[in-house]
Amino acid sequence: MQNLIICGGAGTRLWPISTPENPKQFLQIFQKKSLFQLTLERNSHFCERFLVILGQKQRNIAKKQANAALNTNFMLEPVGRNTAPAIGLACFSVNPEEIFLVSPADHLIKADESYKLALQKAETLAKKGNLVTFGISPTYAETGYGYIEAKGEAVLSFCEKPELAVAQSYLEAGNYLWNSGMFCFKAGVYLQELSRHAPEIFQACKAAYQNSSEGLVRMEDMLQIPKESIDYAVMEKSDKVKVVPFAGGWSDLGSFDSLFGVVNSDESVSIDSSNNLVIAEGKTVALLGVRDSIVVADGDNILVCHKGESQKVKDVCEMLAKKKKKREAGSL
Repeated sequence: MQNLIICGGAGTRLWPISTPENPKQFLQIFQKKSLFQLTLERNSHFCERFLVILGQKQRNIAKKQANAALNTNFMLEPVGRNTAPAIGLACFSVNPEEIFLVSPADHLIKADESYKLALQKAETLAKKGNLVTFGISPTYAETGYGYIEAKGEAVLSFCEKPELAVAQSYLEAGNYLWNSGMFCFKAGVYLQELSRHAPEIFQACKAAYQNSSEGLVRMEDMLQIPKESIDYAVMEKSDKVKVVPFAGGWSDLGSFDSLFGVVNSDESVSIDSSNNLVIAEGKTVALLGVRDSIVVADGDNILVCHKGESQKVKDVCEMLAKKKKKREAGSL
């Protein structure tokens, strides 16, 4: 297999340590390694080649973090158009029989025997012409993930991010899986289904790839590609979809709450305080009577929030962007 690593991301969910120039997949806070580096390391046991698709802003940091011993190529998007086009562009660049293991660069996955068996099963199904998605066995009623209703390898339905009561019913039903965002298929099969179910994306990606040079897609071509996720464009419509359950350790680390127990807290002094997460490398942080809180400092920017509220960090980024725009407009 070849590992297609999707490295896009606006860098908003882990602000202030994550930015558009240095999004969360490149933050070296996991035993001095980044999620991108861990993805390369994990999948090097199963894949001989790597294709990384990412924005131009992240090219230098990705090349710097990539393992020189691995066969790694890069495809650059001047602007992101979501996962369906990104995967389509990559598929045009290889032989139609090439099997891609598609994995986001910003997930934390335990590469144990369960992971190995899931990849082997997915590869077998992909060789038979299926579009394989990986479903994570849920451990609690999560409202921030999409779900897959499954019956063995068959996908019965894709479900949006549910309300808590619905998520609880999914958990109790026992045949619903978290939608991991990982896939496995032949490049040609994906393009065939993309052409069938999203022909406008297929044609725009084909033209963009044909006009690309040395792995760089032109801005004017990217802007002609409709924005769409692989789930909406292909997976929810295709009759070739299979699911492989995966019961190993997995997290998309979509908020600071998900970092509890994953990264070491940086508090310098803690008095009468408990269950806190502090990320403030090189800074002195003293906690006094603080519980269930998150403190993140980077440069001049500081985030303080209660545990369970970090999903709203994206709203902070939007507010800051509006304030910046207003200031810039006032200075004209």
